[in-house]
Amino acid sequence: AFMRFYEHCPVLDSDVRNDRLLLCRHTAATLSRGLDLLGIETVERM
Repeated sequence: AFMRFYEHCPVLDSDVRNDRLLLCRHTAATLSRGLDLLGIETVERM
């Protein structure tokens, strides 16, 4: 679902840039917490 959002909703070139960047940050934090609960180590960048 996030990939579909990222492909179809420009994050950097938009009037709602800050809102979309905030959504991206919250998605990353949620994924990181979920993986941590499963004992899976995350990387900062791929």
